[in-house]
Amino acid sequence: MKQYRVVSMMTGTSMDGVDLAYCIIEENDGKYTYKIEVADCIPFPQKWKLRLQSLVLQNAVTYLKTDAFFGHYLGEVARNFIEEKQLAGKIDFIASHGQTVFHQPENQMTSQIGDGAAIAAETGYPVVCNFRTTDVALNGQGTPIAPIGDKLFYGNFKFCLNLGGISNLSAKLDDGRMLGWDVSGCNMVLNFLAGEIDLEVDKDGVIAREGKVHEELLNDLNTQWYYEKAYPKSLGGGWVTKVFMPMFRKYRMSTEDKLCTAVEHIAMQIGKDLNTVMANENISKDAGHQMLVSGGGAFNKFLIERIKAHCPVQLVVPDAATIKFKEALIIALMGVLRLRGEMNVLASATGATADSCGGEVFQGTKQMISV
Repeated sequence: MKQYRVVSMMTGTSMDGVDLAYCIIEENDGKYTYKIEVADCIPFPQKWKLRLQSLVLQNAVTYLKTDAFFGHYLGEVARNFIEEKQLAGKIDFIASHGQTVFHQPENQMTSQIGDGAAIAAETGYPVVCNFRTTDVALNGQGTPIAPIGDKLFYGNFKFCLNLGGISNLSAKLDDGRMLGWDVSGCNMVLNFLAGEIDLEVDKDGVIAREGKVHEELLNDLNTQWYYEKAYPKSLGGGWVTKVFMPMFRKYRMSTEDKLCTAVEHIAMQIGKDLNTVMANENISKDAGHQMLVSGGGAFNKFLIERIKAHCPVQLVVPDAATIKFKEALIIALMGVLRLRGEMNVLASATGATADSCGGEVFQGTKQMISV
C-alpha cells in the first residue's frame, strides 16, 4: 500500500472561489481509495472576480502578469489553509487546477492560469498543475478530466453528473471505457441571472420555482449548434457568455421566468444526452442504473427535481463534502497519477489520439515526494 497526502485546489467557471481539500489517497494493488480529511471554500475577493471575468479581453502582457499574480494569490490561500488546519509536515504535494481563461481545443489551445512556480514559491511544497494541455496536444478536447476519478473512485455508478459552472457527464461502458463530455452551461447561467436581482445564487432554486417556462426562449436555447455535436465535446465559459447568454436578452420577462426556463433547459439537455448515450452504447434503461450528482448545482432542489423528471436513471445525491469537493479530490488523484507516471486523462472521454499523463511539476523548496 502507498499513501499520498495532497492539498488540492480547484477553481471553476462559476468563479465563486477556491475549493481546497486535504486528501489522503491510498493505492493498493492498483486500486485507489480516498478520504477528504478537511476542506474549505475561500470566496474570491471582488477584485479577483472582476479581474478574472475580464481577462479574456486583455492583452498578452496583462494575461501573463495575471497568471503570475494569481499563482501567488493561490499560493497564499494554500499557505493560509495549511496553517489554519495545522497541516504543516503532513503534506506531500499540492495539486492545482487553475482558472480556465481560454479553451479552444479546435485551435489546439487551452489555458488555466495560476502559475505553479508561484504556488511552489509561496508554500515551499511541490506543485502539480496544468493537467489539460497534453491531451489537447494529442487532439483531445482537454476536458472532461473527471472520468479518471469517476472510474477509479466511483466505478459502482454507471453515470456521474457534475453540476458546476458548466454541467458535464461521464458514463462507464461494460468494456471498461469511460465516456465524458460537457452538456451545457449550468451555475454560470443560473448565478448570472440571480445577479439581476442582486443575489449571488438562487438558493434551492426558490426563485426559479416561482417562475414559468418561456417556451420561445426554451426553444431558442435548445436549438443552439453545440447541442447537435456528438460526444466527446467540450464547452468553454466564453461560449456560455458570448453565445448562450444573449438569448435571454431577446425576450422581455421576469428574472423568475428566466431562471425557470434556464433550469428546464439544463434538465432537458442532461436528459437528452443520457438518452442518446444509452441508445448509442446499448445501455439498458431497465437495469436500474444510478447517476452520482455532484457540484454546487446538486444543492439546487428545483434543478434536481427537473433533472429527475427528464432522466431515465436514478439520481444519487451524496454527502455535502462529496458534492462540494469531488472535483478538488479528482485533481488530487490526477496529481498522484502524474507523479506515478500513470495515465490520468482518458482519450475515450476527450477524443484524443491516446490516453495521457498530464501535468507540470514544480519542485518547491521542500523535498519532493518519493514515488
